[in-house]
Amino acid sequence: MVMLSRGLFTTALMFGTVFPLPVSAAEPQREALAMLEKMAAASRKVNYSGTFVYNQGGQTETSRIAHFVNPAGGVLERLETLDGPAREVIRTNDQVICYLPLTKTVLIDPRGSRQFPVRLEQIQTLGQHYRVTLESTDRVAGVDCQWVALQPKDNLRYARRFCADIKTGLPLRARTLNEKNQVIESFTFSTLQIGGKFDRDLVRSRYAAQSKGWKVERSELSAADSGDSGWVVGQLPAGFGKLMELRRSMPGKPGTTTSHLVFSDGLAAISVFIEPLSQAKGKADGKPALRHQGAVHVYTRNVAGHAVTVLGETPAETVMQLARSLEPRTVVAAQPR
Repeated sequence: MVMLSRGLFTTALMFGTVFPLPVSAAEPQREALAMLEKMAAASRKVNYSGTFVYNQGGQTETSRIAHFVNPAGGVLERLETLDGPAREVIRTNDQVICYLPLTKTVLIDPRGSRQFPVRLEQIQTLGQHYRVTLESTDRVAGVDCQWVALQPKDNLRYARRFCADIKTGLPLRARTLNEKNQVIESFTFSTLQIGGKFDRDLVRSRYAAQSKGWKVERSELSAADSGDSGWVVGQLPAGFGKLMELRRSMPGKPGTTTSHLVFSDGLAAISVFIEPLSQAKGKADGKPALRHQGAVHVYTRNVAGHAVTVLGETPAETVMQLARSLEPRTVVAAQPR
C-alpha cells in the first residue's frame, strides 16, 4: 500500500547458523508463514476497492483505491488522494502514471514498482531475521482479520504487524514499529469491498482527458535496463539481497541517466540511486547527510564523482551500512587481494 519507489523481484542473502525449531515452536511459525504466503498472493488474486488512511511521521493522508486482477495476471489499479493536494495514480501492470493537477504535471514510469507487503519468493527466509507469530483476531472495516507479527532479531529492520483478511489474506491494517515499540507508519482501511467483477469506471482516470496540455515527465529505461550498473555493494546488510538493477532517466532530468538498484529482505525495501555529480544539483558539497520521515531513512553521500542516495524503510544504520559499502566495480577490481 505504501507508495514509495520500490521494485522487488527475488533472492535473499542469509547469515548465521539456523538451528531446527522444536516441534512445539515450529508449528505456530509454519502457520504464521502460511498467512504471510496468503498475504503475498492476495495482490495477484483479489479484487478490492475502498478507502484507507495512511499515516507517516505524524502526517495523515486518506485515499481511495480500486484494484482489479484479470485471469491472466494483469493488474489495473487507480488510487486517488482525498485530502491535501490532489494526486491520482493509475497502474496498468508495471506501468504507473501519476497525475498532479496542482502543478499540471504527468509523471510516467514504465517500470513502476510496488511491494505488497511481502515477497512470496522470500517468505521462507524471513524466519531467519524475524520472529513470525500469529496473534489475536480482529475486525477492520467490518471484515474479520488475523494479526501477524514480525519481530526483528537484530537492529537492521523494524517490527511489523499486519491484520489480514482471514478469507483472502488481503492486508486490512498494518503498523511499522521502531526499537521503542512506537508506531512510526501505519495504514488501515475505513471502507472496503472485497471481490466483485471488474468495473472499468472505478479505474478510469478523471484527469487523463484534461491533461493533454500538461507537462509530461517520463522515466525512460536505457538499453541496458536490466544489465550491470557498474556498482557493487561490498557488505550488504544481513538478509538483504539485490532484486533489481537498471539505468534510467529520471523525471525532471532530461538527458541524464541514473543507476537504480533495489534490495530487500523480503519485507523491507531499500532503493539506491546513483548519478554523476555534474548532474546532481545540490549534492556536490561532499558532506554525507541523513534524514528521515516516519519509517523511511534517506542517506546521501558522494562516491567516486557520483552522488549516491540510499532510501529505505529501515533503521538509519541499515541504509548507512549499504551506502558506505557501495563502490564502482572498477575501484573494487583495482584493490589488492
